[in-house]
Amino acid sequence: MVVDNNSYINRTRNFLGQKHVKYFIGGLITAYAIKKISETEFAHNLAVDTTAEYLSIRDSIEESVESIKEDAEDIREEAMRQRKKDVFESDIDIEVVDDEEELDKKITIKKPI
Repeated sequence: MVVDNNSYINRTRNFLGQKHVKYFIGGLITAYAIKKISETEFAHNLAVDTTAEYLSIRDSIEESVESIKEDAEDIREEAMRQRKKDVFESDIDIEVVDDEEELDKKITIKKPI
């Protein structure tokens, strides 16, 4: 059996010339480069600093949200106290009277100042 070196070379060139194979090889090279870059001290420090900054921002946002919740609860409690005050502190003074004419005279309505 005669082996033609040109046919192997041509088939290899044709195979490597395909678009999908080029993307695959490019992905391998990129993955290897990212792996090597990520192993450097600079990348490590960058990742640590970025994570620390993210956590700091998250804590700040959580504090702000908690403050807003507390303020809303205070406002609600004050509104409930005011509502109870308005409901239970009547502006009408009533005395028990036997006669209806006398009753009409005795009922007085306080006007708010």
